[in-house]
Amino acid sequence: MSRQLHEVRLVQSTGPIPLSTITFAKEGLRRAKTVDCFDFVPSDFSLLHAILANIPRGRFCEWGSGMGIGVGLAASMGFESTGIEIDPALAAASRMLLTDFGLSATVTTGSYFDEHPGADIYFTYCWPGQLMRVEEHFLEVAPQESRLLICHGAEDIRCKVKDP
Repeated sequence: MSRQLHEVRLVQSTGPIPLSTITFAKEGLRRAKTVDCFDFVPSDFSLLHAILANIPRGRFCEWGSGMGIGVGLAASMGFESTGIEIDPALAAASRMLLTDFGLSATVTTGSYFDEHPGADIYFTYCWPGQLMRVEEHFLEVAPQESRLLICHGAEDIRCKVKDP
């Protein structure tokens, strides 16, 4: 692949997280334990909030959206928010969570390797062995100005952009 990605520094907000956001995220984590699916590790919602607080609003797409916590958090912050989740039970549970909290976001069931919604921000916490594949996928399908927020562990989110 001729194009490359480079990492850019993220600035985190130090402001407080709204109580409604904390309540939503904790309820999502609680409900996740009741869904019969593969084990997944959720990202740190407070870290994602701190990062998104300093990013211009636009279209947000979470690849592998799990319980929809990232999708809902982005929607609550003014992003046009979409999630793609391969596990049907998780996708259904996340749609219910979003509805129960009155958050306007879309979660589709499928693989983000097959679905290609345009976004300004892509966010994923992929399986460790899939990191290179995810970055290659981003290079192939994302608009030039998009950012890839990718977790390198629950408390380590990095931002990648396409080389000009």
